[in-house]
This record gives sequence, C-alpha cells and structure tokens, in this order.
Amino acid sequence: MIKSIEEFFQAVRTDSSPWHRKEPKWFRDEPESEKPLLPTLYRDNLAAFENPLLQMFRTRAPGYYDSVPDVTRTDQWLFLARHAGLPTRLLDWTEGALIGLHFALKFEKPVIWMLNPLELNQLAGIAYEPGVLREFPLAWIERRPPQINPAFENLAGAWELDNRGVQFPVAVYPTYVHARLRAQRSCFTIHGREKQSLNELIPERILKRYAIDPGSRQAMINELRLLGVSDSVVLPDLDGLALELKTQFL
Repeated sequence: MIKSIEEFFQAVRTDSSPWHRKEPKWFRDEPESEKPLLPTLYRDNLAAFENPLLQMFRTRAPGYYDSVPDVTRTDQWLFLARHAGLPTRLLDWTEGALIGLHFALKFEKPVIWMLNPLELNQLAGIAYEPGVLREFPLAWIERRPPQINPAFENLAGAWELDNRGVQFPVAVYPTYVHARLRAQRSCFTIHGREKQSLNELIPERILKRYAIDPGSRQAMINELRLLGVSDSVVLPDLDGLALELKTQFL
C-alpha cells in the first residue's frame, strides 16, 4: 500500500529497472475495481453500440466543437471521442507518473497502473529489429498482409463492426486534437478482438499495479500541488481553474 509520493517513485524505479531506460513508461489511474483496465465500452456492455455511437458523435460534434478532424481521419475521431467521454475501446494512459497519480487520488480507493507499452506492442505482433530503439506504430497507416499494422487494424475494428483487429491491445500516441490531451501527456491502448481486461491478457512483468492508502490521499494531493501538478495544469481551461479553486477553498 503506497502512502507517499516517495514510496510511489521508489516502487516505480524498482519495478521498471529491468525495462529499457530510454523507453517510456505509461501510467493509468483507476478506482479499486473488480474489472480493472477494461474499456468503458466493454465494462458497460455497450460493444454492440460501438459503431452507432461513433457515427453519431462524428455527425454531431461539429456543432459543438470548432476544431473537429477531417471526416476521413477515423483515428483522430476515436481519440477525440474518448477524450470527450464517449465509451470506446480505448484506455487512457499518460506518460507522466505525477499526472496519473493526480487523477488517481480523486478516487476514494485509488489505484495506479504502470505499463511497458512497447513490450505490449511486441506481444501484439509488431516486429522490432534487435538493437534498434523501438518506436510506436502510426495508427492511421494501413499495411497489407502479411505486414499489417496492428494499431491500424484495432482502430479500424471500431469503425468496421469489429471485423478487423489483432488479439492484443496496441499502444499508440494520439494526435493532440484537444489541448487537454497535450496537457495530460495522453496516450492510449486500443483493444482488439479480445475483450478481456488488459491485466488478464498480458504478463505481470510488463504491467504493475499500485494501490494508494486512502488515508494518505490528502497529504499526497497537497504535495502534488507543491510539485506543480493541479487541476488547472492538467485541465488547462476555465473548468480546470474553477475545479482547482473549489478544491482549494472548499
């Protein structure tokens, strides 16, 4: 049970020490749950409505938001839909450990996960040359068999009635279609054909779980504010400012 920011960082250092030091670590906040690391689309039994949800969102979003993607950029539409809160096959992650911790501490029983995203991609079938620094796939680039792009296949499954996709989720960097994605250093995993929780699909060596002591939440929130991580930083708009002020004074 993690009781301080120092303990959290020590656990992260220890658990990630076998990982490549120049490759990223991703973090995800969640409440304590019986179904962790499962996209909202599957947790709420909405998989049958995936395509209608996305199509209706793409049709109506221009009336609410000026900077919508081109209609053909299905990758950007999926990122924007998830950011807006639409149930999708995406799981939100961040490159920032403190950002993930900030959001985790909003739950009464906080949990934060750490993922090795490039190891996940290798499990998903993305081939890397030995000795070469691994890179993330570009989710909008389609490749023909036998050299398919698993990221594109999983993303296409969302728009093509789940007729495409690989077995494992794939980790991708999104196009920053909204300022909050940039501020939160957002990244995503895209589920494919298997609809199980991520922790049921991949080995523990590339996925770590940290439970936060509920009694230590407020002290850690105060320390994060001193470290420059607060609502107005991760939500860089008036909503974030108002939320920060409300939390600070009330």
